[in-house]
Amino acid sequence: MAPGHAKEVGMKNDLDCLARNIYYEAGNESEEGKVAVGLVTINRSNSGEFPKTICGVVNQKTAVSVSRQVTQTRTVTEGLVFKKTHQVKEKVTVWTSRVVCQFSWRCENVRTIKTTDARWEDSMAVARELLDGGYEDLRFKYRDALYFHNRTVRPDWSRQKVKIERIGGHIFYANRYHNELLVAEQ
Repeated sequence: MAPGHAKEVGMKNDLDCLARNIYYEAGNESEEGKVAVGLVTINRSNSGEFPKTICGVVNQKTAVSVSRQVTQTRTVTEGLVFKKTHQVKEKVTVWTSRVVCQFSWRCENVRTIKTTDARWEDSMAVARELLDGGYEDLRFKYRDALYFHNRTVRPDWSRQKVKIERIGGHIFYANRYHNELLVAEQ
């Protein structure tokens, strides 16, 4: 069983949080795609790098710093006796922070899940099986997977990770040390 059972608004427990994450992130994917998303969520809760519960992982928000260049005008005064003022335009970097969700659906207005929806039933079944220790072969394949993204984008962070697999609409990654582990096992 996965560690902890965080109580979150709208999500009752780790089973519910995991099933919702699978549904919103991989509801239209194959069974392996659903399992892989579920395993990333579980792996994060066990990694020590993310919150310790599945609900904590699913609901995690991170503040990120964002820079942008702006043009700023300032008044400069020159001379001691005959003072002259003039305007100087200069580019400066302005830093702001914004909050991002680890899983995009947590920051969006998503549709309510219909419990009779086959995708929800499949997501719940996969989540239940994962929490009961099932999918042993896929657990091994995705044992180090902590990240994924939609294949239509290429986030900056993906360049520092090791690609594990592409399943349906997602690409899954591990931290760089994953390569060292694979070489050591061979």
